[in-house]
Amino acid sequence: MCWQLLYTKSRAEEWVDVNLRRQGYSTLLPRVRARSGYRPLFPRYIFAGFEADRSARELRSTRGVSYVVQCGEHPARVPGSVITEIRGRMDQWGVVVVDAAPKPGSLFGAAERERVRALVRFAEAGWRVRVA
Repeated sequence: MCWQLLYTKSRAEEWVDVNLRRQGYSTLLPRVRARSGYRPLFPRYIFAGFEADRSARELRSTRGVSYVVQCGEHPARVPGSVITEIRGRMDQWGVVVVDAAPKPGSLFGAAERERVRALVRFAEAGWRVRVA
């Protein structure tokens, strides 16, 4: 199975998914939970899979597809291991659970930031600084 990455028109990922399936292609459109339901994990991108002996020319003319992602002059091939990895992170509805990103916080509190700034100024001035 060969996999290629397609760039879709804005908010047309689901439409492209349906169009590709009607043409007999395998598709992968991972989603994530959003406030208003679900959204694509990779906005404007969809993976299309097909047998190695089948031509991929139809992909370019599929409704909703802007272009096939290229690597130089040739269409970029997505390794099967990448597809397997993404599918392994999806649940039965095609939803990928993404870990919440840690909230950004300062490395130091206000008092510590002032001490660090002072140490940097001393070091820039050529003073030898020893931290106990």
